[in-house]
Amino acid sequence: MRNGDFAVEVVPRGKGIGVREIGSGHVLARPGQVYALRLRNFGPLRCVADVTIDGRSVTAGGLVIEPYCTEELERPITPDEDGRFTVVAEGDERVFGPDGGRDNAALGLIEVRFRRELPGGPERARPLPPTLNETLLRGPTLPAPSHPSRLNPDILAPFNASASTGPRAPNGNGANRFGRRLDAAPSSWLSPSERSVEPREPTLDDVERAAGTGLTGHSAQRFTPTQLGPLEHEATVIQLRLVIATVEAIDAARSLVEQPTAPGRPAARP
Repeated sequence: MRNGDFAVEVVPRGKGIGVREIGSGHVLARPGQVYALRLRNFGPLRCVADVTIDGRSVTAGGLVIEPYCTEELERPITPDEDGRFTVVAEGDERVFGPDGGRDNAALGLIEVRFRRELPGGPERARPLPPTLNETLLRGPTLPAPSHPSRLNPDILAPFNASASTGPRAPNGNGANRFGRRLDAAPSSWLSPSERSVEPREPTLDDVERAAGTGLTGHSAQRFTPTQLGPLEHEATVIQLRLVIATVEAIDAARSLVEQPTAPGRPAARP
């Protein structure tokens, strides 16, 4: 789902039939599916993403995303737990407590609040560039000196930086410091396996029950602290909700995306 300069996608990890987001913002999944959150920043400014799952914050001070880049969050930002996000059906008392998550109105809700880093000073108007004739008559000129940063170090605040998938190589210190580029193909574009289900648009009638998130296995993802300047006050909010759906509904919904058709040919002209 996209809202302005930001987007959130639930992407499957490991084995399983995968997941599928439908128009209502529900994400169809099966119990036991490991997933990650793909957070995209389409804008020209750095931002901080605050993520809550099932009503609980999983990003501490926030996850920093560079301009025009993508980060994938597969575990909570906490020093004492490195399990991967995993879909769990409502009713599991070992994960959700004695009520099995039935009394949690936020069960399955994934909410991401994006806030941009404000520019370092007031934006000043600049004149229009010269015309070609003016440039030729003026002759060559020396490049103007660059202006120093206007960021005030006294107002910098710490946040958790972009994530790294390998040990001792956090983003900002390696070849992947700028995150994943947005031209990477999303998982829904991968070639489909053979299916016998006719593609159709799923609805909430295909939902079996509510779902939440637990943690399984081990994630090698690590984080490093960084600093940002002041952030905008109003956040851009994106919400998705995990639910348990039938295998047939998920399979058919994925087929709708993964079986592209060729663009139609214009009518022949005399």
